[in-house]
Amino acid sequence: MPTDSSQDRPREKVLISPRYLATSLPNDHRKLLEVFAEDSPWSAHTDETSLTVTSPCRRITIRHDQLAVGQGAHLVVSARTDEDTPERWRTDISGNAPIELVARLISTLAHELASDPDHVVYGIGTEPDLLELYVDANTWDHFEDFGLSGFLSRDGHAAVVNRAVDSPAPPIHGDPSITHHVAASPEELGHLWNISLTDRTPPFLIHAVVVEALDPRPTLRSTTFPFPTVVAPW
Repeated sequence: MPTDSSQDRPREKVLISPRYLATSLPNDHRKLLEVFAEDSPWSAHTDETSLTVTSPCRRITIRHDQLAVGQGAHLVVSARTDEDTPERWRTDISGNAPIELVARLISTLAHELASDPDHVVYGIGTEPDLLELYVDANTWDHFEDFGLSGFLSRDGHAAVVNRAVDSPAPPIHGDPSITHHVAASPEELGHLWNISLTDRTPPFLIHAVVVEALDPRPTLRSTTFPFPTVVAPW
């Protein structure tokens, strides 16, 4: 009986640096969300185009829309004081965000929610806008101008941006409620991905996203991992 020679070869691994080029397909984000729903007390609901995972307290939802393309958010995290009330805060993910970053966001959210739901929804017990960050000066440059502040990668391909609600700068994505934005857009590749977080998002969640994005260490990936063609390391 013939065998697949590829099964006999050891799985190779590759270090991808900078980390913001360790992109992942939106469908991989959906698979991650499916696994999360199976292994947690969160409930899942699917229809023809989307998967929605809801927290046990019914106040947090994570929705994946497979029809969202381009810069439209295909993964949206929403928090409400009650399942029928308007959003209190929101996190939007679009493009080919690294799955390690998406996993960090979801796992941090789930962990904190299990400990104290009110802390997650209302931000009770947190200091607003207090983020302790380690930033590698050889990789990121700090900027503060035109009503925006944050960090720009030395190659100019990625940015971590803070915009205060009362900033004179134009709203990010036209949404004045967005106060934090992380994105990668290399010139030769165009828009790769971005993550936007609105006002009232708890600092611990902003911190999880920003720290993961700023981390200067390369990402270790198996070569069996499905890479988007534009950033495949071979």
